[in-house]
Amino acid sequence: MRPTGAPTMTPRALRARWAVARLQRLAGGGDDGGEGLGRQRPVSAIGLSFPSPVGLAAGFDRRGRLLDGAHRLGLGAVEMGTFVVADGLPHLSRPIAGGARCGVSIGKPRHVPWDAADEAYLRGLRTFHPIADYLTLNPGRDCPSPAVFIQVAAATAQLRDRLARHRLRPLPLVAKLPAHWLNGDVPDIVGVADAFVAAGVNGLLVATEGPDAQRDACAILHVLSQSVRPDVSVISVGGIGSLAEVNARLAAGAALVQVHRAVLARNSALLGALQRSASAR
Repeated sequence: MRPTGAPTMTPRALRARWAVARLQRLAGGGDDGGEGLGRQRPVSAIGLSFPSPVGLAAGFDRRGRLLDGAHRLGLGAVEMGTFVVADGLPHLSRPIAGGARCGVSIGKPRHVPWDAADEAYLRGLRTFHPIADYLTLNPGRDCPSPAVFIQVAAATAQLRDRLARHRLRPLPLVAKLPAHWLNGDVPDIVGVADAFVAAGVNGLLVATEGPDAQRDACAILHVLSQSVRPDVSVISVGGIGSLAEVNARLAAGAALVQVHRAVLARNSALLGALQRSASAR
């Protein structure tokens, strides 16, 4: 029987915790030839160098337990969160040098209205500025329109630029674009992307979902990668279940891809395929 007052975890959260523990053991083989290890293909995106174009999406390893060993799993980044800076945060430390990049996804509390959302994201920026390699602005499920979130992105980018004196370069910002924002005609999709870029973001995290995710994602990625400035990176997340799909997203124009459910459902099988592919290059 669960003790009174003990926190509950959803089945998906429990699977994620178990999967992280298994992947930690797999990553513990060391840099000199542990299980399934292989050299990776470094890429440049959002002004940073990543040891691999494939990263873990937010929600899988929320506390960053895999950060120090992620590069040995064929991963270029681990995105922690999504965090809501409100009632306190766990103690987090910067990962070791030479490992995967540390991304942090931030959002706002559900009870905070969107006309007062700026401060939630600004608190998140101030909190994670010292440890994050990049920050993802997550609109969640209740954001009414891209225009509202563009204002949030602009305010966050302005504070980011003021804090830049504490870093060698400004902290890269990525804006997540939910699938339902990208269902319009090509001019509308490009217009949304251009507005976020003008607000100051360095990357666009393009989310896709549903049975047609692969086809729709590749079409959208192609359009956006051809329309945004060369210094802005397009990142793909959602509906990626195999190495073939990873390669298709990259071929369509994504600079980086993020995986989540595929790793959760298939344990380390997808990561093993990624490692074997990297070794064969």
